[in-house]
Amino acid sequence: MLDTTPANLYEEIQAAEDLRDAHLESYTDLVNQFVGSAYRDISDGGSSVPENHVYEYLSLTIPRLVHDNPRVRVSTRRPVTQRMTSLAMEHGLNRWAKDTNIREPLMRAGYDMLLNYGVMMTVQETQPGYDESNPDSPQWPRCYRVSPKRFFVDPLALSFDQARFAGHVWIRDKEDLLDEAKDDDTWNKEFIESVSDDVDVDNYRDSTSRKNAPTRKEILGYEVWVPEVQHDDELGPQEGFNGTIYTISMAQGTGDEIKVDYLRDPRPYYGPPSGPYTMFGAYCVPDNSFPLSPLVAVAGQSDDLNEHVIAAQRAAAQYKRMVFVDAKNKKLAQDVASSPDNFVVPVENLDKDSIVPVELGGVTTQMIGYIQMARERLDRNSGIQDAQRGVVTGDATATEVQIAEASGSMRFAYIRRQFIDAVNSAIRKAAWFMFNDERVAFPIGIEAAEAMEQQEPWWIGGIQTMMSGERFEDLEMEVEAYSMERTNEALMQKRAMETLQIVTQSAPMMMQMPFLDWDSLLKMVGDAMNMPELGELIDKQAMQQFLQAQQQAAQQQQQQQADVAGGPSSTTAERAKLALGM
Repeated sequence: MLDTTPANLYEEIQAAEDLRDAHLESYTDLVNQFVGSAYRDISDGGSSVPENHVYEYLSLTIPRLVHDNPRVRVSTRRPVTQRMTSLAMEHGLNRWAKDTNIREPLMRAGYDMLLNYGVMMTVQETQPGYDESNPDSPQWPRCYRVSPKRFFVDPLALSFDQARFAGHVWIRDKEDLLDEAKDDDTWNKEFIESVSDDVDVDNYRDSTSRKNAPTRKEILGYEVWVPEVQHDDELGPQEGFNGTIYTISMAQGTGDEIKVDYLRDPRPYYGPPSGPYTMFGAYCVPDNSFPLSPLVAVAGQSDDLNEHVIAAQRAAAQYKRMVFVDAKNKKLAQDVASSPDNFVVPVENLDKDSIVPVELGGVTTQMIGYIQMARERLDRNSGIQDAQRGVVTGDATATEVQIAEASGSMRFAYIRRQFIDAVNSAIRKAAWFMFNDERVAFPIGIEAAEAMEQQEPWWIGGIQTMMSGERFEDLEMEVEAYSMERTNEALMQKRAMETLQIVTQSAPMMMQMPFLDWDSLLKMVGDAMNMPELGELIDKQAMQQFLQAQQQAAQQQQQQQADVAGGPSSTTAERAKLALGM
């Protein structure tokens, strides 16, 4: 079992931060290239590069990753006992995503993921508008973006899910902690008082953010989640407690000694077994818990391109065109200097060697050729072609453009899939709190009222387990693939018209050919069109009622026609024959 004494935890954290800093070595440079020199002065951390590949890549990718709040579809492995629960959970998660505006932390995590790696933390907190000091106030989950500079993970882990500990650094006012310690005995008030103000705080902030800023008397703490330690034997996974949270900090001891102790007593972690953190990464690296971002992978090629473009700029600035003339012929020198462009200057006894045009500096053919080769190599490796930029020169054939577009789309589809998987993980953590914690209660909106046929439905956590013994593990959640991506207006209109055509054509055919599996067929078509709810647009129960009503109306009309004709109906005649034994 991991040694969780304050001194050993601090050593583990230091090793984890050393590994993290090694992976973040290019993070600041990429951010400075992204913002450019006009965002802030170069001396304060800005960067001026003629080929801003970082900005180009992010501006083309981020809008396709997260443009809106995600929509979640929830199903269950127990369609009888959990059908209403899964329906309520689906509407509850979609309502929660709007109310908490999860798009904002997801957008920041997307930037982090493309620049290096992203981290999101899912916690339980009091809902806005309620008293935070009251433990009975309604709560709900909340997702926060954690800065990559403040996150650390087990340096010996071969992957993130195998880490024996993970955590982050927080910075708070010392006075606020002391006030909180007055009402909460779990805080170590004496140790908080011994911690010096603003020690190592600047190491976890942007170097320019503290410039000329007054001191706020802050202290930092390390929050560490250790999943393998159960702090309380009576509070285990069956009760929703998975692992232990440790909070430590440093203070100045005697002499040069550093004293490390708990800022707060260790406490059991109430949350999902996967922990509070979700890692966002593009590419997996074998035997490493930190992923690889596409911008880091091509950073060397981007720097090489910029170095040669800067050299070409310097050569172009040094370009000069001069005319050498014979120093003895003063008049000729004056005529050359004072004559306008395309002016004919008559010169007696002109010698072809008496006027020599000279060019110095300038961009050479070799420079232009290498710059073009370096740019094509960077585009090829990063997956950005002119088709993705929206630039079509006409030099390439339609087939070449289509192949380039397909290649870029395939590469981006993988990055989008990785991002959606991380969003799924973060939202599933939030759903865990909604399902298990009875303090979670909030209305889930008009769409849920129409779907569940209730006037004002609420989501209330914890009731499902107590009433029917349902398990959270039986719920299946998936973010709709294109719900976060921006779709252009023409494509939306095309999908709407295609949906209208399919539904209006399929509904009459369903009555004529009931032997077909229309649910599976419409699901297949809906998945292909990115309309997973296509099959739900046709109410099969209402269709059956409509058919029964039509049959009854036809029978009634037939009966009336027979009565008007003066003869018994076929149904009455059959009954008479049966009564007579015929």
